[in-house]
Order: sequence, then C-alpha cells, then structure tokens
Amino acid sequence: MSTANMNIWVTGFGDPCHIEDTDNWFVHIVDCEGKPLKYCGKIYAFLEAKCGHLEVNVPPGCYAVFAGHSPKPSAPHPFGNRLTHVSVVRVNCGDHACVTLFSPTMWFCGNWFAHAVQTQTAALEQAKIDPKLATNAVQAVRALLEKLPVDPFTANTRQFEKDR
Repeated sequence: MSTANMNIWVTGFGDPCHIEDTDNWFVHIVDCEGKPLKYCGKIYAFLEAKCGHLEVNVPPGCYAVFAGHSPKPSAPHPFGNRLTHVSVVRVNCGDHACVTLFSPTMWFCGNWFAHAVQTQTAALEQAKIDPKLATNAVQAVRALLEKLPVDPFTANTRQFEKDR
C-alpha cells in the first residue's frame, strides 16, 4: 500500500501568489460529503500549518481541502470566521500534490456572495425564501463593500466585468 503526499500552502490575505509565513492556519481535509478524513486513527482536521505550510500523507482519494484561523471548533463558526477557498484534490498511490489555498479579503468574499445571491434568485424562490430578503441582503453587502478598500487582486479581476 502506498499513500499520497500533499504539500498544502496558504497564501497571504488577498494575495494569491505569495505564501503567508507569519500567521498559523489550520488545515481541514474532508471527503466529498464534507466529512473530515479519518484514517489510521487520525482525524485530518485542525492540522496546524506553520508559516502557511503543511505536509501530510493521505490515502489515495478525492478530497476537498481548506484552512481556517481557528485551532479548534467553536460555535457558531466551526472553522472560524476567516477561511480560505476550497481546493479539490485527487491523489493516487504514490502521488505528490502541491495544493495552494487562497485566503481572500472580505471585499472578495462579499462581492462573490452578493453575486451568488443575485444570480440564484430562482433557487431562493424555489426554497420559499422571500425575494425581498435577497434584495435586502445584496443592498446591505454592496453598502458595506463601498466602504472597504479593494485589494489589487480583486480590482484586477473586476476589470474583466468592464472589459466584457
């Protein structure tokens, strides 16, 4: 039997190309149902990534990987309030995977959330959620975003909207 090796790196806040080497993050490796990987008596959640890096061996499989700032579960946010994006990684026996987790800014998250609410109104209505709640949520998020500085990565990706 051969495990696979993952080198997991966490980027700087709002900076997808540089590793965060001053903050500690806690990595979570979950299956495709969102359940933490359990293998050989170990649970692969809240694994400390010192200096933005964690190297870990896992059994072959398909995993979702993400990181948070909290060292242990806490209500109401079990992984903390600051999370990276989720990366899906498929590893086979003997593979070595390099996984980079992007740590977005509040502006980036808020903008994507507002966009998701706007584009999913049919699903919200189907779930019997008052469309006015969606409208109010988007307005509130947009008002907040107007007050926040935009990081360079987000500013440049927003340019795509204008260029289309």
